[in-house]
Amino acid sequence: MLFQRIILASLLVGLLAGGLLSAVQHSQVTSIILEAETYEGGEEPEPVVVENHQHAAADAHHEHEHGGAEAGGHHHGEDAWGPEDGLERTLYTLLANVLAGIGFSALMLACMYAARLSGKSGAGWGAGLLWGLAGYGVFFVAPAIGLPPEIPGMQAAALENRQLWWVATALVTAIGFALLAFAPGWKKLGGLPLLVIPHLVGAPHTNAPEFAATNPQALQALQMLHHQFITAATLTNALFWVIVGLACAWFLRRWSNQDAALQAR
Repeated sequence: MLFQRIILASLLVGLLAGGLLSAVQHSQVTSIILEAETYEGGEEPEPVVVENHQHAAADAHHEHEHGGAEAGGHHHGEDAWGPEDGLERTLYTLLANVLAGIGFSALMLACMYAARLSGKSGAGWGAGLLWGLAGYGVFFVAPAIGLPPEIPGMQAAALENRQLWWVATALVTAIGFALLAFAPGWKKLGGLPLLVIPHLVGAPHTNAPEFAATNPQALQALQMLHHQFITAATLTNALFWVIVGLACAWFLRRWSNQDAALQAR
């Protein structure tokens, strides 16, 4: 019964959060990615009309944003497959966002339910917001401190090294948050070093220049686009995790009311 509840609820939350995230990305981040891609060859691009293209921003960076495999350094081989611009790319991004939403929602629902049963967490909106912010900190903020969101045209360390650091950082940060929130007394302090350790070790970076482009105008444009992209990714991910946390709290509260009604019969 509980397993079925979590699966069904996570599907619905994933559809909601992933769909809203895709819509916001398409309206707020698409133009940044489109423009950055025109600099990937390292030269100043020909003028482009952004409005004539439909591009899913998360295709270049959705894995990093959601806490999956860390996005690559955007080194695309000539034979590398990629979805076509337009509807195909948008649909692939929507699918990726929804799947990420489903997975994270299932994990959060399980954790919230276990914490509620142990009496260490409530089932209200405030608890949902805190859980959402915790997920945001674990799966976006902490990894992004060492590996900020990247745009096309950036050079990065080997993908497997970044993936390993990303996963280790998210795991250690989650344990640190859990200790701070649920450990008794002074044992809470054990969570603080765990929040710092990944950043003392340091994220893997390449010795190459940040951008492949050498044209001064292209470099200036890419740096500006990178700052804009970091801001956009930070805000869109915050929205995603708040929605996940609040929606999961709604389902948890609904289950509690249903169980109470059954017991009262």
